[in-house]
Amino acid sequence: MEWKNLFKPCAAQRLFLPSLLTDVDSLLYVDTDILFLSPISDIWQFFGKFNESQIAALTPEHENENIGWYNRFARHPFYGRLGVNSGVMLMNLTRMRKFNWEPHVFPIYKEFKLRITWGDQDIINILFYYHPDKLHIMPCEYNYRPDHCMYMSICNTSHSGIKLIHGNRGYFHSNKQPLFKAIYDAIESYQFSSNVYADFLLPLRSALIAQHINESSCGKISSDILLVANSLFDNKY
Repeated sequence: MEWKNLFKPCAAQRLFLPSLLTDVDSLLYVDTDILFLSPISDIWQFFGKFNESQIAALTPEHENENIGWYNRFARHPFYGRLGVNSGVMLMNLTRMRKFNWEPHVFPIYKEFKLRITWGDQDIINILFYYHPDKLHIMPCEYNYRPDHCMYMSICNTSHSGIKLIHGNRGYFHSNKQPLFKAIYDAIESYQFSSNVYADFLLPLRSALIAQHINESSCGKISSDILLVANSLFDNKY
């Protein structure tokens, strides 16, 4: 029960996937509030970029230390300068089993359980603090969150657009940053048997040029969203 409710119900189950899925070599773990704006193959190709020691891939928690959470508030060790976010995680389970992943997790929890705020994400950060050579870092466009645009634009997508968007803290269902809700609504409304261009891309375009979105602090990334959406449509057709 202690593990089940570590952060959100069953969130910590991801820590035990290497022993739960013993016949699986590799997988992509995503939180339930992730939307794909590009083919899964785009992120899956990062497995091929692992060096011989790396067992997982994550994106940074922040790109700017002025608004970083870990560097300002954490009471435990964390990966790198600003920590990593666990909402999108490539996991090479074969390598994690060889590394004895779970025997590393248990003592971390025992030592730091009274000092962690974000549950399994903090445990992952602590583990990779001690074993930084085991982690591959992906660019921020593979886990784009409101923190990347709500104060200032801090994710340089290198003109490739946003690949995965993460509506953490309920942003897909609130009007705090209407761009996130507009993307969610467009995807939720789309019927897979209908026309992609007419019933998804055009409504998404219309939503993203709305005045209340363009005037929001995250509205500036609308062009990055459309860049990937258009690319996805072009690749399919």
